[in-house]
Amino acid sequence: MQFSIAKPEEVGVSSAALSQTLDYLAQRRVALHSLLVMRHDALICEGYEAPFTKDTLHRMYSETKSLVSLAVGVMCAKGYLDLDDHIVDHFAEKLPLGGPSPELARLTIRDMLRMATPYNGTTYKRRPTQDWVGSFFTARTDHEPGSFFCYDTSSSHTLCALVEKRMGRPLLDVLRREALDAIGFSEQSYCIRDPMGISQGGSGLMATPRDMLALLRLVAQGGQWDGQQLLPQDYLQAATAWQIDNAENGGSGGWDFAQGYGYQFWRLTHNAWSMYGMGGQLAICLPDQDMLLVTTADTQPLAGGVQTILDAFWNCLLPGVADAALPANPAAYAELTKKLSTMQLPIVENLVAPDTELCCATVQMGLNAPGLTALQLQENALVLHYGGKTCTLPFRTGALVQSHLWDDPALPCVIAAGWRAPDSLLFRVHLLGERLGSLSLQLKLRPGGATLALCSHEEHPDPDFSGTAEGVTAV
Repeated sequence: MQFSIAKPEEVGVSSAALSQTLDYLAQRRVALHSLLVMRHDALICEGYEAPFTKDTLHRMYSETKSLVSLAVGVMCAKGYLDLDDHIVDHFAEKLPLGGPSPELARLTIRDMLRMATPYNGTTYKRRPTQDWVGSFFTARTDHEPGSFFCYDTSSSHTLCALVEKRMGRPLLDVLRREALDAIGFSEQSYCIRDPMGISQGGSGLMATPRDMLALLRLVAQGGQWDGQQLLPQDYLQAATAWQIDNAENGGSGGWDFAQGYGYQFWRLTHNAWSMYGMGGQLAICLPDQDMLLVTTADTQPLAGGVQTILDAFWNCLLPGVADAALPANPAAYAELTKKLSTMQLPIVENLVAPDTELCCATVQMGLNAPGLTALQLQENALVLHYGGKTCTLPFRTGALVQSHLWDDPALPCVIAAGWRAPDSLLFRVHLLGERLGSLSLQLKLRPGGATLALCSHEEHPDPDFSGTAEGVTAV
């Protein structure tokens, strides 16, 4: 897709303020995979942390919910649905033999869109099941629908199933026909499916940051693109407006996310609204500044990491936004351009040289081991043995190494490692594909043995990389 390009000062944005935004996040060790800024319909800032590029598909997590909302809006505009329809009327085949609970029977599509279901959380996470949609109709209800906001991914997923059932096509295909093809949404984008083959409407979108910018621009323009009305304007206005209070239980991402909720869109401070996915997937519209902001990131290891991204925008970027064009600043623009072109995933700083007498050892793991039977520290790799399987983590201290977890092409990763003390080696494994997240491993060597601490920062923590393990050096 093609966007108009401008220098920041040409549309009233300080290049220095954009640089300060990047510095603020780097100093706080935020893995900011991408940053795109548009103002007055011109792209003024675009950068990607290597190995990410503008063409890399990225897991967008709950930003997917906003696409489900757009599809529901299209169906309502075409007369296929009404927001006051009861969801049980569309899924008779999923209802229990005794019929739905009274609370579920009263649940409307409108309440599902604004996260006011009769559940306290995601139904298919309560107990293992292949039928995620079925769980929505058979789980025990917790309260009257419409009572209050409670984040429920199964609601979004069930709405996605409704779209696919009524339209006879996958979610993205429905939206491609209506709008996505027209705005240049990438052909390689896709949505991960649930065990029953339904698009994961709550979290499954794989797309590029430019895709999200184009979609954000379309919604911000009231559904218009190049003079065509692709999406219903009145629905978009309602979807991005305040529909329900979430001050008490909506702010898990930070204070900004307790400002109200629309139809699968978040209200933020600064009169902003946003698509928002776990880990720092953000597509933010600032109507008062006529500015659009898109990020992809992995903030899962950082407490308050998403709010940190927003704080960078509010504290560093917005003070550098003016009502009119600013004088050209070639030096600041050159500095910004350099920073954007040299972005990369965070490394682990190598502080000291290792104690060579402790290295290149094989350790038989035993106490508290999470399935780990042995490890080998080689000159350029840490090899973990889990019974019948082996995981090799190649590394180069103070640098990044591209690899695949478990030597699986479906699990691309980037490995950073560094010696924090002569006997302590720290690893961070950045997971890049559908399984977006990171692993942390800290190896503490000692004469005659070692301790390994493992932590998985993911939507579903990996038991192979969780806990601690103790072992003794093999003789």
